[in-house]
Amino acid sequence: MPDELHQPDIEDRPDWAAYYRHTLGREPRPLFVKGMAALEAAGIAPGQAVEIGYGDGTETLALLAAGWTVVAVDAAPQAAQVLRGRAEGAAHADRLEIRTESADVASLPPFDLLYAGYALSFIRPAAFRRFWRRVRSQLRPGGFLVVNVFGVRDTWAGDPDMTFVARDEVFRMVQGLEVVALDEEDQDGDSFSGPKHWHLFDVIARRPDAMSA
Repeated sequence: MPDELHQPDIEDRPDWAAYYRHTLGREPRPLFVKGMAALEAAGIAPGQAVEIGYGDGTETLALLAAGWTVVAVDAAPQAAQVLRGRAEGAAHADRLEIRTESADVASLPPFDLLYAGYALSFIRPAAFRRFWRRVRSQLRPGGFLVVNVFGVRDTWAGDPDMTFVARDEVFRMVQGLEVVALDEEDQDGDSFSGPKHWHLFDVIARRPDAMSA
C-alpha cells in the first residue's frame, strides 16, 4: 500500500496511555454535547454512529447510553484497552465494535453520525482527502458530522504528517451540507504537553434528507 496512506507510527506521537489516564473521568467534550443537542433538535433517532479517535472512550460510552450503535476507530492499542475495560459490563456494550486501525484505512459503514474530536488532523494530508471523500459517501441522508480540525495558525501547523486547514477549506469540506454550526478558536491556551496556540474549527453539519434534497 502506498506510504501516503499510512498515518505516522503512533509511538511517534504523544504518550497516549498517559494522556488517557489524565483525561479519564472527564465530561464529554463541548463539541460532542453541542452535536448531540443538534441531533435531538432535528429529531434524529439513534442509529449507526462512527467515532474516529475515541481515546479514553468518554464519548463512546455516552453514545451507547443514548441508544446508538457505535463503530469506534482509534490507531492506539492503549485506547482499545481502556475502552474495553470501561465498556465491560456497561449497558448495551453489544452495540459497540472497537477497531484498532488508522482512520485513513478504516472501512466505514453507512452512518447517521460521525463524531471526531481532536482526531482528524492526525491524518496525513493526502490520506485525509481520500478519507473525507469516504466520509461524505457513507454519510446517510439526514445524517450529521460533528468534527473538529486544526487550522493553519495552530502551534503544530507545519508538521507534514498532520492536516491543517484554512477557513475556506472547511467550507469546501462541507459543501452541499447544511452547516448547523461552525466555530473557530484562534487563541493561546494549554494542552496536555504544555502551552500552545490553538487554531481549531468545530463543525456540525448535516446531509439534507431525501425529502429536502
